[in-house]
Amino acid sequence: MKNNLDIKRSLLIFNKIISKGECDNGRCILEGMTAWYDFDGYTCYLGFNEVTLTLLFHGKYHIDSPSKDSLAAFEKKLSQFN
Repeated sequence: MKNNLDIKRSLLIFNKIISKGECDNGRCILEGMTAWYDFDGYTCYLGFNEVTLTLLFHGKYHIDSPSKDSLAAFEKKLSQFN
């Protein structure tokens, strides 16, 4: 699946959600987007609706999306995130 994902921007969004969002049970929410991380902090996650972006070590990532439309909505949300 091809996309124009900016890893650096995604990590900045993750950090903003973790630091400024409302957090409960290890998940933080800000502007409709959810951020969380695994027990060691090396794997970070961003979620919006049905899509999950997994940010892995060394700048790698994986996107789980049920459809192209869901992925497009996720990418739009990332691009509009303040």
